[in-house]
Amino acid sequence: MMTTNKLTKTFASGSLAIGVLAGAVLTATSASAASMLTWAQWTGGTPLEKGDKKVTFVSENGFGAEALDDVELIGMGHHYYFLYDATTLGSPDPNISSGSFTYTIEVTDPNKSIVGVDLDSDVSSNYGTVTETFDEIPGLSLVSVNGSADPAVGFEPIPPHKLLTVTNTLSNPGSPTEGLFQLQNSFHQVPEPGTILGLLAVGGLGLVSRFKKQK
Repeated sequence: MMTTNKLTKTFASGSLAIGVLAGAVLTATSASAASMLTWAQWTGGTPLEKGDKKVTFVSENGFGAEALDDVELIGMGHHYYFLYDATTLGSPDPNISSGSFTYTIEVTDPNKSIVGVDLDSDVSSNYGTVTETFDEIPGLSLVSVNGSADPAVGFEPIPPHKLLTVTNTLSNPGSPTEGLFQLQNSFHQVPEPGTILGLLAVGGLGLVSRFKKQK
């Protein structure tokens, strides 16, 4: 029988709860802090855009998302979060597939760059792995094992990038009794050249919002 890790996301404006998986709370300052599309809209060619970030679908390979699953781009200060949500009101079942999808995240402000990344997921209790890779950074692979965060605190520093091509791959050996509810890719930017070290120091303190799970 599938058991769930619980997550509730609330926005201060309208108190919109996404998912019925009570546990940790990912809080944005207002509903305007997020850009949201259905999976069908996003994969049909409409990008997610928020602030100076643009997230564009590239391809998928057996990922198994439903048309009414959601994707979101959330901006919180110098941090941006891409969220895939398989458990929406229109499509409440978790994603039980093993597959992958690829997208690009672009920084449109010439004075800003992405300098750190991390991965988190919310899954059933005996799930497999979610792996995140980057075409522009060969050798870097983040792995969420049974819902763990990678890295465990803070984020993984990377050389400054204006564009990243990101692939998320699900490995779910327990399908169909195990499933993925949500996955989160986080991107941490530096607002100006010369402040990278300060931002990385903040990341190292683990001050970035994360999923917290109850197994």
